[in-house]
Amino acid sequence: MIADASSMDRSAFEREFDVCVVGSGPAGITLARRLAAKGARVALMEAGGLEYSDESQDAYRGTNIGMEYFDLDVCRLRYFGGTSNHWGGWTRALEAVDFLPKSYAPLTGWPIGQIDLDPYRTEADAILDVPSATEAPDLPVRQKGYDFHRFQFRFSPPTRFAEKYLGEIEASEAITLVVNANLVDLRLDEGLGRVAGAVFRGYAPADPGFTIRARAYALCCGGIENARLLLNFTSQVPEGVGNRGGWVGRCFADHPHFLIAECVLRVLVREREFYAPTELFMTEHACLNFGLRLEPRWIWPYELPALAREDMPPEEFNILLERLVRDPFVDRALTDRLVLPQPTGQTGVLRIAQEALPNPESRVRLGEERDAFGLRRVAMDWRLSEIDVHTMRTAAMAFGAHMADTEIGRAQVGDWLLADPPRFPGVLDDEVGGKHHMGTTRMAADPGKGVVDADCRVHEVENLYIGGSSVFASTGHCNPTYTLTQLALRLGDHLAARLAG
Repeated sequence: MIADASSMDRSAFEREFDVCVVGSGPAGITLARRLAAKGARVALMEAGGLEYSDESQDAYRGTNIGMEYFDLDVCRLRYFGGTSNHWGGWTRALEAVDFLPKSYAPLTGWPIGQIDLDPYRTEADAILDVPSATEAPDLPVRQKGYDFHRFQFRFSPPTRFAEKYLGEIEASEAITLVVNANLVDLRLDEGLGRVAGAVFRGYAPADPGFTIRARAYALCCGGIENARLLLNFTSQVPEGVGNRGGWVGRCFADHPHFLIAECVLRVLVREREFYAPTELFMTEHACLNFGLRLEPRWIWPYELPALAREDMPPEEFNILLERLVRDPFVDRALTDRLVLPQPTGQTGVLRIAQEALPNPESRVRLGEERDAFGLRRVAMDWRLSEIDVHTMRTAAMAFGAHMADTEIGRAQVGDWLLADPPRFPGVLDDEVGGKHHMGTTRMAADPGKGVVDADCRVHEVENLYIGGSSVFASTGHCNPTYTLTQLALRLGDHLAARLAG
């Protein structure tokens, strides 16, 4: 069922739901579908409409007061399907080591392990339409030591949750999707230990709002918005809901994405190659996890002959020739005269996408400006720490040495990275980040070190849960969508069992 907060009969929502899920991105839709499959009655509340609108997107405007970062209303989307509407489709599960604490990196480690999410791999594959993990195994690496492993991503088409699941949700008797419903407050009971109701408003300025009552509530609004909402809900607790320990908004992380070296390659690299450190390497160098992307300069067909080597095996050369012959835009006279010239050298770049240290000073704050609903807008204070820089430099130097040792080629580390302090490129010059918003309601067994427990329940509120990458305790280097989908499935199972109990 689908209803619109701007025109619906609100008296129909006076009944109690089992779960109120706020946000209809990958985490919210996955959680709602899981709960419905278990027999729960779900109110799925979406602040935007079924299509993009400037009116809805405006609530995502904010300011950057830390490192240079993207405009906050550009790197996320506020309508049905959430950020899956512009997701690139990169998927990879976090590695087992990403869940473990690192003695040299404070606050790293989760209260759960990879083994707790492994049972949800098959379902996550189906939800995200990705091939089996057996189709993207690690690849062998020729190396002198045991420093790197070569991995692969799995790519979703990418799945657009709005397109894939709208029909199912519309036909569902268990899920009621309400669009244009903006969460403006969470009302707690007298003891301040339970959510008694979630207050929503439509876009009409005079809208008095309405309350959804449920046995449990789940915020699934993204790594920035989950924290912004909780910090804004001060009508009963001055510090914001769930923020007694002061952790809401802290440890904001994105995966730093930078070009760290220029390369000259002695072997032909036809496509992007991915490398990551071994656990032994991370321990020996006291660094965080990272993913390196060795990218060839994209080769036009007419350039291929110049890349052939005199010592190239015939079968390898024939592949080059075949690509040229099949290309409809290549002059046939070129392929007829193809010879094996001396190589001129292929160039490429080395990029990094790395784990970020959980840094309490890197955080989502509230600015003074307010949105149309009176909620304070975000002031983003993104910061990188000394170990983040150390990891970046270590990765560049070590992989440069690996390229030389194995005769892959040579790497020249960027001057900006060697400077002290480093002169980070801005968003007009480099990728900067993956737009992966994580960590602002982090998971921790100790309430003094995080916002939610191992079951994604807010420590100090009995029936309030958080879905999505804001619960990531530490980030690894892999894109978060796959892991947050696994977490949403696991949360669905936990909530269904608790409701049944």
